[in-house]
Amino acid sequence: MDKSISIDGRLTTLNQAALSPNELLGANWVYTTINTLHHRPLHLKSKLKYALDSFEALYGIRPTLTAEQVAAEIYSLLHFGLYPEGGNTVTLSLAPTSDGGLRRHIQHRATTPYEGYGLIALRPQATIASYELPLERHQTSLSLSAAQFATDYAQRTAGAAALRASRAGLILSADDSPLLVVKGFKLLTAPIAEGGRHSVERELMFRLAQLSKVEIVEEAPTLEDIESYNEILVMTPVGILSIDSIGEQKLENIYAHIFSKHLTTLTSEGLAQ
Repeated sequence: MDKSISIDGRLTTLNQAALSPNELLGANWVYTTINTLHHRPLHLKSKLKYALDSFEALYGIRPTLTAEQVAAEIYSLLHFGLYPEGGNTVTLSLAPTSDGGLRRHIQHRATTPYEGYGLIALRPQATIASYELPLERHQTSLSLSAAQFATDYAQRTAGAAALRASRAGLILSADDSPLLVVKGFKLLTAPIAEGGRHSVERELMFRLAQLSKVEIVEEAPTLEDIESYNEILVMTPVGILSIDSIGEQKLENIYAHIFSKHLTTLTSEGLAQ
Protein backbone atom coordinates (compact mmCIF):
# COMPACT_ATOMS: atom_id res chain seq x y z
CA MET A 1 0.00 0.00 0.00
CA ASP A 2 1.33 3.42 -0.98
CA LYS A 3 1.02 5.43 2.23
CA SER A 4 -0.39 8.94 2.24
CA ILE A 5 1.77 11.89 3.29
CA SER A 6 1.03 15.58 3.66
CA ILE A 7 3.77 17.83 2.23
CA ASP A 8 3.41 21.57 2.80
CA GLY A 9 -0.35 21.10 3.10
CA ARG A 10 -0.66 19.00 -0.06
CA LEU A 11 -1.95 15.46 0.41
CA THR A 12 -0.06 12.97 -1.76
CA THR A 13 1.57 9.54 -1.48
CA LEU A 14 5.14 8.51 -0.82
CA ASN A 15 5.48 7.12 -4.35
CA GLN A 16 4.16 10.30 -5.94
CA ALA A 17 5.93 12.74 -3.61
CA ALA A 18 9.29 12.54 -5.38
CA LEU A 19 11.12 13.13 -2.11
CA SER A 20 14.88 13.20 -2.20
CA PRO A 21 16.84 10.53 -0.27
CA ASN A 22 17.82 13.25 2.21
CA GLU A 23 14.18 14.05 2.97
CA LEU A 24 13.21 10.40 3.29
CA LEU A 25 16.17 9.48 5.49
CA GLY A 26 15.81 12.53 7.69
CA ALA A 27 19.10 14.29 7.21
CA ASN A 28 18.23 17.65 8.72
CA TRP A 29 14.96 18.37 10.52
CA VAL A 30 13.18 18.79 13.81
CA TYR A 31 10.12 16.74 14.57
CA THR A 32 7.33 16.09 17.01
CA THR A 33 5.02 13.09 17.44
CA ILE A 34 1.38 14.08 17.84
CA ASN A 35 -1.33 11.90 19.37
CA THR A 36 -4.81 12.16 17.84
CA LEU A 37 -8.36 11.19 18.72
CA HIS A 38 -11.10 11.07 16.05
CA HIS A 39 -8.48 12.56 13.70
CA ARG A 40 -8.11 15.59 15.98
CA PRO A 41 -4.64 16.35 17.41
CA LEU A 42 -4.05 16.48 21.17
CA HIS A 43 -2.02 19.29 22.80
CA LEU A 44 -1.21 20.60 19.33
CA LYS A 45 -0.47 24.23 20.27
CA SER A 46 2.15 23.17 22.80
CA LYS A 47 3.59 20.55 20.45
CA LEU A 48 3.89 23.08 17.65
CA LYS A 49 5.41 25.71 19.94
CA TYR A 50 8.23 23.37 21.03
CA ALA A 51 8.88 22.30 17.42
CA LEU A 52 9.03 25.93 16.24
CA ASP A 53 11.22 26.90 19.22
CA SER A 54 13.67 24.18 18.20
CA PHE A 55 13.52 25.22 14.55
CA GLU A 56 14.31 28.82 15.51
CA ALA A 57 17.12 27.80 17.86
CA LEU A 58 18.78 25.52 15.30
CA TYR A 59 18.16 27.40 12.05
CA GLY A 60 17.74 31.03 13.13
CA ILE A 61 14.30 31.35 11.53
CA ARG A 62 10.84 31.23 13.08
CA PRO A 63 8.39 30.16 10.37
CA THR A 64 4.77 31.19 10.30
CA LEU A 65 2.80 28.01 10.90
CA THR A 66 -0.42 27.90 12.87
CA ALA A 67 -2.02 25.12 14.88
CA GLU A 68 -5.15 25.53 12.75
CA GLN A 69 -3.16 24.80 9.58
CA VAL A 70 -1.52 21.74 11.06
CA ALA A 71 -4.79 20.43 12.54
CA ALA A 72 -6.51 20.70 9.15
CA GLU A 73 -3.64 18.87 7.44
CA ILE A 74 -3.65 16.11 10.07
CA TYR A 75 -7.40 15.68 9.66
CA SER A 76 -7.09 15.43 5.86
CA LEU A 77 -4.24 12.92 6.09
CA LEU A 78 -6.07 10.63 8.52
CA HIS A 79 -9.56 11.05 7.06
CA PHE A 80 -8.68 10.62 3.39
CA GLY A 81 -6.05 8.00 4.28
CA LEU A 82 -8.92 5.95 5.75
CA TYR A 83 -7.27 5.52 9.14
CA PRO A 84 -9.56 4.45 12.00
CA GLU A 85 -11.05 7.27 14.09
CA GLY A 86 -9.78 5.97 17.43
CA GLY A 87 -6.12 6.49 18.20
CA ASN A 88 -3.41 7.43 15.71
CA THR A 89 -0.09 9.19 15.97
CA VAL A 90 1.45 11.32 13.27
CA THR A 91 4.92 12.80 12.89
CA LEU A 92 5.28 16.46 11.96
CA SER A 93 8.75 17.14 10.52
CA LEU A 94 10.08 20.63 9.83
CA ALA A 95 13.11 21.27 7.63
CA PRO A 96 14.70 24.47 6.29
CA THR A 97 14.76 25.14 2.55
CA SER A 98 17.71 26.62 0.67
CA ASP A 99 15.92 29.97 0.33
CA GLY A 100 15.30 30.29 4.09
CA GLY A 101 11.78 28.90 4.05
CA LEU A 102 10.11 25.89 5.67
CA ARG A 103 9.43 22.39 4.34
CA ARG A 104 7.00 20.34 6.40
CA HIS A 105 5.94 16.70 6.24
CA ILE A 106 3.13 15.05 8.16
CA GLN A 107 3.14 11.25 8.11
CA HIS A 108 1.04 8.63 9.85
CA ARG A 109 3.23 6.93 12.45
CA ALA A 110 1.04 4.31 14.15
CA THR A 111 -2.53 3.29 14.90
CA THR A 112 -2.95 2.69 18.62
CA PRO A 113 -5.53 0.77 20.68
CA TYR A 114 -6.05 3.84 22.89
CA GLU A 115 -8.59 6.59 22.43
CA GLY A 116 -6.45 9.45 23.62
CA TYR A 117 -3.85 8.74 26.30
CA GLY A 118 -3.72 5.28 27.88
CA LEU A 119 -1.81 3.01 30.20
CA ILE A 120 0.18 0.95 27.70
CA ALA A 121 -0.56 -2.73 28.29
CA LEU A 122 2.89 -3.99 27.32
CA ARG A 123 5.49 -3.90 30.13
CA PRO A 124 8.83 -4.37 28.38
CA GLN A 125 12.16 -5.47 29.75
CA ALA A 126 14.70 -2.67 29.42
CA THR A 127 18.35 -2.45 28.54
CA ILE A 128 20.69 0.42 29.31
CA ALA A 129 22.10 2.17 26.23
CA SER A 130 24.79 4.72 27.02
CA TYR A 131 25.22 7.40 24.37
CA GLU A 132 25.48 11.16 24.00
CA LEU A 133 23.29 13.27 21.73
CA PRO A 134 24.27 16.40 19.84
CA LEU A 135 21.68 19.17 20.23
CA GLU A 136 20.08 17.08 22.98
CA ARG A 137 17.67 19.82 24.06
CA HIS A 138 15.76 19.31 20.79
CA GLN A 139 13.85 16.53 19.06
CA THR A 140 15.68 16.14 15.75
CA SER A 141 16.39 13.59 13.07
CA LEU A 142 19.56 12.86 15.08
CA SER A 143 17.74 12.05 18.31
CA LEU A 144 15.13 9.97 16.49
CA SER A 145 17.75 7.93 14.62
CA ALA A 146 19.74 7.40 17.82
CA ALA A 147 16.60 6.23 19.64
CA GLN A 148 15.81 3.79 16.83
CA PHE A 149 19.34 2.38 16.93
CA ALA A 150 19.13 2.07 20.74
CA THR A 151 15.78 0.26 20.55
CA ASP A 152 17.18 -2.12 17.95
CA TYR A 153 20.15 -2.74 20.24
CA ALA A 154 17.78 -3.45 23.16
CA GLN A 155 15.75 -5.91 21.13
CA ARG A 156 18.91 -7.81 20.19
CA THR A 157 20.14 -7.96 23.80
CA ALA A 158 17.15 -9.48 25.61
CA GLY A 159 15.31 -6.22 26.07
CA ALA A 160 12.51 -4.42 24.29
CA ALA A 161 13.15 -0.85 25.49
CA ALA A 162 16.34 1.18 25.75
CA LEU A 163 16.94 3.53 28.67
CA ARG A 164 19.41 6.22 27.65
CA ALA A 165 22.24 6.99 30.05
CA SER A 166 24.77 9.77 29.61
CA ARG A 167 28.52 9.43 29.80
CA ALA A 168 28.23 10.75 33.38
CA GLY A 169 25.92 7.85 34.30
CA LEU A 170 22.66 9.84 34.44
CA ILE A 171 19.51 8.07 33.23
CA LEU A 172 17.80 10.61 30.97
CA SER A 173 15.16 9.11 28.69
CA ALA A 174 13.65 6.07 27.04
CA ASP A 175 13.34 6.11 23.27
CA ASP A 176 12.95 9.87 22.73
CA SER A 177 10.61 10.31 25.72
CA PRO A 178 11.11 11.50 29.31
CA LEU A 179 11.09 8.99 32.14
CA LEU A 180 10.28 9.00 35.83
CA VAL A 181 12.03 6.82 38.41
CA VAL A 182 10.47 5.83 41.75
CA LYS A 183 12.90 5.36 44.61
CA GLY A 184 11.00 4.52 47.78
CA PHE A 185 8.44 7.32 47.98
CA LYS A 186 10.52 9.72 45.90
CA LEU A 187 9.76 10.34 42.21
CA LEU A 188 12.80 11.48 40.23
CA THR A 189 13.33 12.89 36.75
CA ALA A 190 16.33 14.58 35.15
CA PRO A 191 16.31 18.38 35.40
CA ILE A 192 16.73 20.38 32.21
CA ALA A 193 20.18 21.53 33.31
CA GLU A 194 21.39 17.92 33.55
CA GLY A 195 20.07 16.48 30.31
CA GLY A 196 16.30 16.69 30.60
CA ARG A 197 14.40 18.19 27.67
CA HIS A 198 11.51 20.63 27.53
CA SER A 199 8.61 18.77 25.90
CA VAL A 200 4.87 18.30 26.07
CA GLU A 201 5.40 14.78 27.42
CA ARG A 202 7.47 16.20 30.28
CA GLU A 203 4.72 18.73 31.04
CA LEU A 204 2.11 15.96 30.98
CA MET A 205 4.20 13.87 33.39
CA PHE A 206 4.21 16.74 35.87
CA ARG A 207 0.49 17.30 35.26
CA LEU A 208 -0.25 13.66 36.12
CA ALA A 209 1.76 14.02 39.33
CA GLN A 210 -0.21 17.15 40.23
CA LEU A 211 -3.55 15.42 39.60
CA SER A 212 -2.35 12.42 41.64
CA LYS A 213 -1.24 14.74 44.49
CA VAL A 214 2.37 13.56 44.43
CA GLU A 215 5.55 15.51 43.81
CA ILE A 216 8.21 14.93 41.19
CA VAL A 217 11.71 15.88 42.31
CA GLU A 218 13.98 17.23 39.57
CA GLU A 219 16.98 15.07 40.33
CA ALA A 220 18.65 12.90 37.73
CA PRO A 221 18.43 9.13 38.36
CA THR A 222 21.83 7.45 38.10
CA LEU A 223 23.16 4.08 37.00
CA GLU A 224 24.97 3.89 40.33
CA ASP A 225 21.63 3.77 42.20
CA ILE A 226 19.74 1.64 39.71
CA GLU A 227 19.35 -1.36 42.05
CA SER A 228 17.45 0.83 44.53
CA TYR A 229 14.77 1.88 42.03
CA ASN A 230 11.29 0.47 42.56
CA GLU A 231 9.56 1.59 39.38
CA ILE A 232 10.36 3.28 36.06
CA LEU A 233 7.68 5.05 34.03
CA VAL A 234 8.04 6.51 30.55
CA MET A 235 5.73 9.30 29.35
CA THR A 236 5.31 8.44 25.67
CA PRO A 237 3.29 10.43 23.11
CA VAL A 238 0.35 8.02 23.65
CA GLY A 239 0.47 7.51 27.42
CA ILE A 240 2.32 5.79 30.24
CA LEU A 241 4.70 2.90 29.67
CA SER A 242 5.73 0.96 32.79
CA ILE A 243 9.05 -0.89 32.56
CA ASP A 244 8.81 -4.49 33.77
CA SER A 245 12.47 -5.18 34.51
CA ILE A 246 16.09 -4.31 33.86
CA GLY A 247 17.97 -7.56 33.44
CA GLU A 248 17.10 -9.68 36.48
CA GLN A 249 15.79 -6.70 38.45
CA LYS A 250 11.98 -6.73 38.57
CA LEU A 251 10.15 -3.41 38.89
CA GLU A 252 6.81 -2.46 40.41
CA ASN A 253 3.75 -1.16 38.60
CA ILE A 254 2.07 1.03 41.25
CA TYR A 255 2.42 4.69 40.27
CA ALA A 256 1.63 3.80 36.67
CA HIS A 257 -1.86 2.75 37.78
CA ILE A 258 -2.22 5.77 40.07
CA PHE A 259 -1.35 8.10 37.20
CA SER A 260 -3.51 6.21 34.71
CA LYS A 261 -6.68 7.32 36.54
CA HIS A 262 -6.07 10.82 35.19
CA LEU A 263 -5.23 10.04 31.58
CA THR A 264 -8.76 10.92 30.44
CA THR A 265 -8.15 14.40 31.87
CA LEU A 266 -5.02 14.75 29.74
CA THR A 267 -7.06 13.68 26.71
CA SER A 268 -9.85 16.19 27.31
CA GLU A 269 -7.35 18.97 28.02
CA GLY A 270 -5.50 18.06 24.82
CA LEU A 271 -8.64 18.25 22.71
CA ALA A 272 -9.52 21.62 24.22
CA GLN A 273 -6.16 23.15 23.35
